[in-house]
Amino acid sequence: MHASAKLLFAFTVLFSVSKVAAECTRFSTNGSTAATYQFHRFYDFRNLHESLSRIATSTSLNDAIPNSASSKIISAAPWGSGWNARKWFRPAPRKDTVDMQYTPSSISISEVSEPSQEDSTCLSLHTTRLPNGTQLASELQFTEYNVTYASIRMSARIHGVSGAIAGFFTYRNDTAESDIELPTGGAANSVHFSNQPTTNPSTDAPIQGSTFNVSLSADQPTSTWNNYRLDWVKGRSAWYVNGVQSADTEVNVPDAESMIILNLWSNGGNFSGRMDTGGEAWFDIQWVELLFNATAGSEVQYDETACSVESSLGSPVPNASPAPCWWLSASRFWWMIGMASVASLTVCV
Repeated sequence: MHASAKLLFAFTVLFSVSKVAAECTRFSTNGSTAATYQFHRFYDFRNLHESLSRIATSTSLNDAIPNSASSKIISAAPWGSGWNARKWFRPAPRKDTVDMQYTPSSISISEVSEPSQEDSTCLSLHTTRLPNGTQLASELQFTEYNVTYASIRMSARIHGVSGAIAGFFTYRNDTAESDIELPTGGAANSVHFSNQPTTNPSTDAPIQGSTFNVSLSADQPTSTWNNYRLDWVKGRSAWYVNGVQSADTEVNVPDAESMIILNLWSNGGNFSGRMDTGGEAWFDIQWVELLFNATAGSEVQYDETACSVESSLGSPVPNASPAPCWWLSASRFWWMIGMASVASLTVCV
């Protein structure tokens, strides 16, 4: 084989290996809580016309299997394997609150009503107050229950009467929880960010730095589509709205494996408020993006490829490197030089 042919072979191998190496093995974020995570998931609810059509003509699994914790919408959709629709009863914790019944039938894929909205479907969670006083509510749990540190993001809106809370949060227990919470009704421009607990259990006094009430500007109320993000890293939590950091804290940051939950609820208490009988509210979601570690995390290895999630929604892009072959170790480099039988070769410039 001529030297030129061998050189071409060497570059062909280099190109093939680089394509494999470019596959994302870690996923990076930006901002003050920039981090690198093991796993990435993206759930897009914006164009599920086929799923919506199948659901409209199918029989509800909940009608066929009354005790099933799965809903027809979750089973029918291709992204359903990542989430569990909860069916459970939560009794009123105090006399001045109400019972809540979480039901999968309150979760659906809905058409977006605005004529100007290009994306014509969304995931919709629903809540309503029944004549018997019980509050029907909705909850989805991510199937990975051992998340340790995460960046969770969504495009969402809320609408309906006052008295409900839309939640997107990590949860281990009531003292290891980090929240994005959107109250319904009212001025519809308030967002709550918090790490639980937010009050001292002994004195009921507020814990400074554990919770933040953020008012959105008048031109982007929570009843319109906004992007929300919670970053949970070791020792710190940060919250973002539409790409801008709104709050951060080192107070009550969770330090245990957790679940990721989406829900819409009302227990009639001071925080959520109480719906009138027949009142309704909705929590609509266009997409959910999750970056997370499934253990305490491991150090990124030299030959792994970290991809940024910040430049292309749902499609991580390999991070820029100082040279096109940054990943190539010295031993591989000289092995390929030998294969090409080239006395001197400059590969990286």
